[in-house]
Amino acid sequence: MQSILQDVRFAARRLVKDRWFTLAAIAALALGIGANSAVFTMVNAVLLRGLPFDEPDRIMMIDWRDTRGRNFGNSIQDFEDVERASKTFAGMSVVFNGSMNLSADDRDPEQYPGVYISANGFSLIGETAALGRSFGPDENRQGAEPVVLLSHKVWRSRYAGDPAIVGRSIRVNALPVTVIGVMPEGMSWPFNAEVWMPMSQLPPAFRNQGRQSRFLMSYGRLADGVTLEQARSELTNISAQLAQQYQDTNKDMSANATPFMERVLGQQIRTMFWALMGAVAFVLLIACSNVANLLLARAAHRSREIAVRVALGATRWRIVRQLMVESLMLAFISGAVGLGLGMLLIRWFKAETASVGVPYWMVFSLDARVFAFFTAVCVLTGIIFGLAPALHISKTNVNEVLKEGGRSGSGGVRARRWTAGLIVAELTLTLVLLAGAGFMMRSFMNMYNFDPGFETSRLLTMNIILPARKYPSRDDQLAILRRIDERLNTVGAIEGAATATAPPMGGGAGRQLTIDGRAAEADGKPANVTMIAVGPRYFDALGVRMLRGRAFNDTEGEPGREVAVINQQLATTHFGTEDPIGKRIRLTDDTPAGQKSAWATIVGLSPTVRQRGGMRSPDPDPVVYVPHPQVEVAPRGAMILVRGRGEPGPLTAQLRKEIFALDPDMPLANIRTMDQQLAQQRWDVRVFGTMFSIFAGIAIVLATVGLYAVTAYSVTQRTQEIGVRMALGAQAHQVRNLILRRGMIQLAVGLAIGLAGAFGVGRLLQSLLVQTGPTDPVTLASITFLLVGVGVTACLLPARQATRLNPVTALRYE
Repeated sequence: MQSILQDVRFAARRLVKDRWFTLAAIAALALGIGANSAVFTMVNAVLLRGLPFDEPDRIMMIDWRDTRGRNFGNSIQDFEDVERASKTFAGMSVVFNGSMNLSADDRDPEQYPGVYISANGFSLIGETAALGRSFGPDENRQGAEPVVLLSHKVWRSRYAGDPAIVGRSIRVNALPVTVIGVMPEGMSWPFNAEVWMPMSQLPPAFRNQGRQSRFLMSYGRLADGVTLEQARSELTNISAQLAQQYQDTNKDMSANATPFMERVLGQQIRTMFWALMGAVAFVLLIACSNVANLLLARAAHRSREIAVRVALGATRWRIVRQLMVESLMLAFISGAVGLGLGMLLIRWFKAETASVGVPYWMVFSLDARVFAFFTAVCVLTGIIFGLAPALHISKTNVNEVLKEGGRSGSGGVRARRWTAGLIVAELTLTLVLLAGAGFMMRSFMNMYNFDPGFETSRLLTMNIILPARKYPSRDDQLAILRRIDERLNTVGAIEGAATATAPPMGGGAGRQLTIDGRAAEADGKPANVTMIAVGPRYFDALGVRMLRGRAFNDTEGEPGREVAVINQQLATTHFGTEDPIGKRIRLTDDTPAGQKSAWATIVGLSPTVRQRGGMRSPDPDPVVYVPHPQVEVAPRGAMILVRGRGEPGPLTAQLRKEIFALDPDMPLANIRTMDQQLAQQRWDVRVFGTMFSIFAGIAIVLATVGLYAVTAYSVTQRTQEIGVRMALGAQAHQVRNLILRRGMIQLAVGLAIGLAGAFGVGRLLQSLLVQTGPTDPVTLASITFLLVGVGVTACLLPARQATRLNPVTALRYE
């Protein structure tokens, strides 16, 4: 123990004495350790920590899949049948995600994310109310008194944390309900919900839909001792029985269970975070290579010290231990600095993702697993960069060093091989990182330069919901949408306003297209299109002009007056050079029990505006626009698009006033400009691309500094040799080429290996790339030229310095 403490004290003195070396090493290692700590904190929150419940791995999401591999939710009827028949689950719950309007409590109405959930939904995950009570079995009964649970956040923000809210009556989606409890702080199950009502209160318009309406999410907890395979086998058997009983709706449909977190995250998110983890590991390895090279260079100045200690009886293990203590101390000091840098990166990431719907259980905090990882990284870092130099120095030839004063202590073949290998590794890893950053930034630029097909400036978007109890019939829903369209278009500050089932690039309903008088497609596959129901002034709100024909009028869409507007993509794909105006089309619901609509006449041809796939799809989707009355099932919610005559920001208050005049229980939610909407769609490529670029930037700086330092040190080591060559008549370009040759060989080897890795990282990130391929030649050529440029520059500066040596001074150099 005493000897270890002696090593620690001696290491501290050495680090203080060699303060410039210490500061350089800390700077490099802190960047690597900080990046690893930050990204692992994110990986831990997203992929490792899981749900904040007991035995979270036993919570399964239950959904349905058809023979085409498409996933569907649950219908109420299917869920009830499966719940009754299942023996492998301790319990099942069904959830309907939506929005909840809170009103009738002397405050302006507000919209919050909410759900209808089975009464046992919280008991399955072990959650209870913090104030009041949660749902009981009676709340599952049809006809039960309507009740509601509020989140801690709503309780604080809307009701100022008043405990008397429990037992008070408020209105939720125009329905008088009693508040029975407030959930614990930070609990927003399942997906950031703030308001919960029991499934028994689901409006009849939803509950009475048929078995083919699979719009519900379902989850369950596996019974004790039951495996996932057993549960899946049981669900397959139940599905087969239902398929025989209900062939019209359940044929070729099968229920399946998937671990909740696996189903929520998806492969793309997992790929991105593990790719980031690999990127920061590369950064740390590059930093370790740099510090290892610094230690090898420093060995020249310590060779005499080591030789004296060996001569006095120190064993090789004693020398290695002393040097490893120094390395570990340096690693932990760097780790402390790096942890602070990592926290700054985490805060930036949290700010960038605050508005994108990160599930509430993903908390980017430091826990025991993160600190264990941090400690392991510091220890491994100290070993990685310290072991090779320690082993090299411990082989010091005592006689040689003591006779020649240490000139050859570290300048031999072994040191040069270590140095060359470390530089090649740095260059290889840097090129791979540059490739990842290049692919991601190319994707971001493709999205940033994307032409949406309409004018985004001065355009506001917002959404409303139409409570089924207040607007129970289709006619009621169509009437309020029509009144909104009419009222907003009378406001002088508005150039055009319309309602729609989805905003541009906001998705749409999948439909199968039939053209009157045309046979089916040659391959037998139906033509898939996107359908959007819109108000009559939708194209005025978008600021686009019809390429041919006209838009809708106020009276179209009723039975006998079915019309449609198609976009240019659909016209090009399915009509070619033929004029589509006046042709008739029919849309079929793209579900197992799809219903055919009436024939509609094409009255207009619009520019191509993407709906499904958005900016990520290589090709825009064919879109059919229809009037609201033409859709058999009217929407329970709608988007409002408003184009102002000036900047849209000041319009917000006016819009709230106009909607309040139509319905005091209807708040406007998610009011954003279209530019903000587009920016949110780019968030993942922007954020992850920025992180890749930061790590690649750190890597290229470290690699450049490392290559420069090694080349400069080589010049120093070969000063006498250069002096002899110059004295014998060597020209400046010959000396320069002599110094450059080794650096260029290392650069060439690093590029060759690194390009192979670049192809690999391109394939790894392929699912994340936007309108670019994993072997994009422009990206690969750009990063190669960039690395060649900085590599040549890093070698050229010491080479030029070598050509300016005075031969006489060089010959006298010790």
